[in-house]
Amino acid sequence: MSNIELTQIVLDFESALLNGVRSGADEVGLTKIRDEAFDRVLAVEGPSPPPLETIFDVAGEMGRKLSMALKAIKS
Repeated sequence: MSNIELTQIVLDFESALLNGVRSGADEVGLTKIRDEAFDRVLAVEGPSPPPLETIFDVAGEMGRKLSMALKAIKS
């Protein structure tokens, strides 16, 4: 169940990030979207919580996508 939850968190994050870019969010707004998504990742629990390596992978993916979004709003 936790991998499904993580996948949904990443999809929600991507959607929120794209909406933020489209609506003219600034760096603070986009960073807040990432922070909220990461808080959700850390809150994932269950009978088999995700391994730390998976959490790091998700965090890295979110960081890369935030970086791309920030470049997009600055160009």
